[in-house]
Amino acid sequence: MGNTTIQLRNDTAANWTSNDPTLAPGEMGLETDTNRIKFGDGSTTWNSLGYFSNSSFKYGLYTLSVNQTSNVAVNNHVEFNTSEGSLGGLATGSGQANGIVTLTAGKTYKIMFSLYATHASTAGYVAAQIYNRTGSAYIGKVVWCITVNAGAAQNPVPLGIAFITPSVNTDIDVRFSAVNTLNTIGNGETWLLIEEYGGY
Repeated sequence: MGNTTIQLRNDTAANWTSNDPTLAPGEMGLETDTNRIKFGDGSTTWNSLGYFSNSSFKYGLYTLSVNQTSNVAVNNHVEFNTSEGSLGGLATGSGQANGIVTLTAGKTYKIMFSLYATHASTAGYVAAQIYNRTGSAYIGKVVWCITVNAGAAQNPVPLGIAFITPSVNTDIDVRFSAVNTLNTIGNGETWLLIEEYGGY
């Protein structure tokens, strides 16, 4: 029995883009200079097809541009108003309109946050957790910020973590579940990091 060579339809990325062919259903096209692959569906031209991938990664890092000195109360949330990374989805506006992030359905997300709280003169605490606004439920582990004593103006910076794979587009925030005396969320060490995994 002789050897059989199977050769994929192939060309450079520039030529694929220039020619913009329509691949047959299941037909594979290889970019020889990038090693990226697309599969045809019989109707979509090359330039409109997505590249094949069995994994993907996006992230969003959300922070405060200034200290949050209002709305530090139970059932309110951290008012993140700046972001970087490719995930996006951050709602911005004024006050509690800030800090809500929309997660696209069908992906898995790892969510981490750091919380830094301060007070004027009295020891206290604040607890926060990732909150699924769409499903009306807390997810992941609660984080407690507790000042050492009445003379301490700040607290250690704890980390919270949660995982979610939403079946519908889902809004989340970092919500205060308990507050006593602490009244300022510091912008320097408070952040929310969301990593998205999944094919698209």
